[in-house]
Amino acid sequence: MKNILTIYFTALKVLIVSSLVCITLLIFFNVVLRYGFNSGLFFSEEISRLAFVWLVFAGAQLMLHENGHIGVDIVTSRVSPTVGKYLLLLTQVLMLYVTWLFLEGSWKQTLINLHVGAPSTGVSMALFYGAGLVFSVLSAALITMQMIDNLRKPAGSYKPQTAEPDTHVAPTTQAGVLK
Repeated sequence: MKNILTIYFTALKVLIVSSLVCITLLIFFNVVLRYGFNSGLFFSEEISRLAFVWLVFAGAQLMLHENGHIGVDIVTSRVSPTVGKYLLLLTQVLMLYVTWLFLEGSWKQTLINLHVGAPSTGVSMALFYGAGLVFSVLSAALITMQMIDNLRKPAGSYKPQTAEPDTHVAPTTQAGVLK
């Protein structure tokens, strides 16, 4: 299972990088063609927008896996490990609920736009809204796995998996020195 997740998140990183490269190249060539040759790529904006949407959802899933999102521990740092465990569980249940709402809305929008083509390329707009579907289903699975992992471990021992080890900047002892 760990190998499948490693392959999946590596593929996700490749998707993110290739989306960034695609957006950059399309916009760059479109600007050069417009200002240099008084023409342009008619599909540049739509493909860039589609790549950006998929990039955002892929990045959000990757950050969900690596716990790279913003976390506020003002409450959990002041309570016992057992209470902290149940607060984390509550947070994960709320995240599953919001993911369900997002899935429901994405599903409705995908069905509504299934036969609607994009203005310049004619590509189905369901591909645009389908990013939310894919994100919701895969994120729900990921959150469920994290919740099961949280429930299996004793209180106080659960540390979310991170891609990189904890790195903190050591405070300087000299006032006014920037490092």
